[in-house]
Amino acid sequence: MDAVPFPTAGPLHPQSGVARHALLRLVMVMLDGEDEREVLWGAMAAIAATGPFTAEAAYTVHNGLARRCPPRKVAAPAVARPGNTAAREPAVGPTREAPAEAAGADVVAADRLDRRIDALDGRSRHLHEPGAPWARAIALRYRDHCLGYLVVRSLTTPSAEETALTDLLAQQTGIALAWLTGHLAEPARVGSESMPGIGDLPQAGNLLGTEGGPPTPGVGVPVSALASRLATQNALSRAAVSGRGEQGILQALHDHTGFTAFTEDRFGNPRAWAGPRRGEPRTGQSSGPRPESDTRHRDALIRGARRLPGTVRDRDRLIVPIEMAGDLLGVVALVDPDRRAAETDTSALEQAALVLAPQLAHECRLAELEHHLRRDLVDRLISGEATGDVFTQAATLGHDLHRPHQVAVLEWPGTAERAALGDAVVRAAGRLRRNVLVGSRGETTVVLVADEDRRDPGSELHRALSDELGTGAGTIGVGGHCDVFTDLPHSYDEAVRALTVRRRSQDPYGSTGFEELGLCRMMGTGDGEREADRFVREWLGRLLDYDDRHHTELVTTLSRYLESGGSYDTTSETLLIHRSTVRYRLQRIREITGHDLSDVETRLNMHVATRIRNGLDAPR
Repeated sequence: MDAVPFPTAGPLHPQSGVARHALLRLVMVMLDGEDEREVLWGAMAAIAATGPFTAEAAYTVHNGLARRCPPRKVAAPAVARPGNTAAREPAVGPTREAPAEAAGADVVAADRLDRRIDALDGRSRHLHEPGAPWARAIALRYRDHCLGYLVVRSLTTPSAEETALTDLLAQQTGIALAWLTGHLAEPARVGSESMPGIGDLPQAGNLLGTEGGPPTPGVGVPVSALASRLATQNALSRAAVSGRGEQGILQALHDHTGFTAFTEDRFGNPRAWAGPRRGEPRTGQSSGPRPESDTRHRDALIRGARRLPGTVRDRDRLIVPIEMAGDLLGVVALVDPDRRAAETDTSALEQAALVLAPQLAHECRLAELEHHLRRDLVDRLISGEATGDVFTQAATLGHDLHRPHQVAVLEWPGTAERAALGDAVVRAAGRLRRNVLVGSRGETTVVLVADEDRRDPGSELHRALSDELGTGAGTIGVGGHCDVFTDLPHSYDEAVRALTVRRRSQDPYGSTGFEELGLCRMMGTGDGEREADRFVREWLGRLLDYDDRHHTELVTTLSRYLESGGSYDTTSETLLIHRSTVRYRLQRIREITGHDLSDVETRLNMHVATRIRNGLDAPR
């Protein structure tokens, strides 16, 4: 048995050949350990080789109680670091030079750390306090058991990649401890009756085992399994740095397992794919809204998988959540309708989730940054604060501001998040081959639509968005055409006015362009909208109240009469009533309102009031 090196500070970069050899050697030592102490400190040395980590303490867990496990003294390191001739030996007690006060402080700190570890819930947790160096307790788990902890410190905050690699090593250490402690005693094959699904999520976890009979204690089986996992990790790592991104990682996963591999975002939309498609929707294309039952099923499945990490079966798929710092970024999955996947395949899937996590987190940060840049650019353009540099900013975001544009303003009350509405607008515009910039103001989503062919974007955008969101209960107002960006504030005001009119109409859902408003163009918003309400109330208020109380149609009769140019015959034909009934109703209108319909100015004001009232709901 080789001596287990004590990890020292200073990262050994895993990208170099020396580091890969060191990492392989240290992990082999870890799994070849004869007891828990050697496994724990072999794992600690492997973790120290992946980043700027320094060992603090190791613990075993038995019957729910954590106990400190100090390292053995070593004569020489198994792997020397560049610039180090020997690994340092841990101080297990006060030296002659060390004052008694320092030794006492160390004992107090160790006792405090022991109490904190004993109070943990079997999960990895950060231990550092504000202003103190980074520290983390790494839980060593197998299935639903916590078998130990490794406590490491760092003078700098480790990168996402370094943290993900420590999680992978912790996973392998948990397997090694399970072999030693007897937890790994029954093989499992993915897709067997023991494979967890939506109905038995409490059993979902790391489903590891071998194909044959029960494992025999020794190093052959675990080292062979580890060699396979390291080969997979190496392939996935090479794919991650190859520049092919998510697609390259999925292709490596497909090549290793033979199963179709794909990723979905946190909402269940497809992202990337490798392998035969078998009729699945293509990445980037919408297949319409998911049935509500499927959405509930998927959400429950993901919640269960996040509580108990590992591979979970979802019908003909094996899925693993992709997480970073507690945030769900999506899922990675293998298509396995015949339930042929073995433990090596699920292990590869779980490793792919760890490799994908920093990649997707980086993409999310870029997407958030781009979203903020687009929103700020749109806000500058519609507020009239834009200068000549907006052309460069727009080009950086892939948009050409030199083309004619229209402004559209949207409200979709059924959408839970405004960001989700903005994303749906981008997808819908892509299907319509429309170039858009999406921002927001107040409670509305603002869209700048490139408009070279002078087509009205409102109606087709409303249809496409209704398909994306699964509901047509939304409103779009569209402003006039702009040949230069300095006209965009005016187009925005027109779009808001069109949205306001459509929202208050008898058919509030759909799209309305400013050019369709007719007389209501002059209504305006804010004070203008309130003034329009007051005008309608002044000329038609008594008549509206009378109709409400007596369930009559005097306002409708007045509107048809004025629209017909004062013709009794046309009004009676339109309303399907007798000519004498028209005369009677007009007489009642004169009596109720006190207005003389033979007066030209009175007729004009009442005609305008009925026009506004027909365009809007009742005045507020």
